[in-house]
Amino acid sequence: MDENYLIYKLSESIKKTTQIDKKLFTEMNVKRGLRNEDGTGVLVGLTRIGDVVGYEKLPDGTLKAIPGKLYYRGMDVEELVRGIQKENRLGFEETSFLLLSGILPDKDELEAFRALIMQTMPLSHQTTMSILSRKGKNIMNILARSVLELYVYDENPEDISRENLMRQSINLIAKFPTIIAYAYQVLRHAEYGRSMHI
Repeated sequence: MDENYLIYKLSESIKKTTQIDKKLFTEMNVKRGLRNEDGTGVLVGLTRIGDVVGYEKLPDGTLKAIPGKLYYRGMDVEELVRGIQKENRLGFEETSFLLLSGILPDKDELEAFRALIMQTMPLSHQTTMSILSRKGKNIMNILARSVLELYVYDENPEDISRENLMRQSINLIAKFPTIIAYAYQVLRHAEYGRSMHI
């Protein structure tokens, strides 16, 4: 049997064998697209790290769209950014510290955290060469594969202790800007024939 024909036949059979009666979604309270019937998002977990608010519920139960608000650790991100801009700071390490710890760092903590990020930032030669050899038309795919590869070079990848997870998080935060820059160069070179600027 021809391969293309077989793939076509299997694809057509899916239409018949995977149809689910739409009434069952209501009867069984299935949350399609992680949405309730009124359009609100389904609560799938609890976190004290981030929150997004895009609507308010009116007394009659209807939803009113509002300008979206993003909160990190209970802090309004717009206010956080305004403070960073007002003091002409970059904010990357400060925001990373906030997300990891739940508090904004004081001056000494921020300097120590920056030093740790700088110390952890360099990529190994193997990782750099691996990223630069990647092929792909989708930068998110290139990034995902690059991050997955960090597992190979992690000295303790299976340890799920809080301290090791913090070490891994800081390692990823430190390396990710470089990984992003390299992945972009790979995409530019592969897709548009541009020279890589490393």
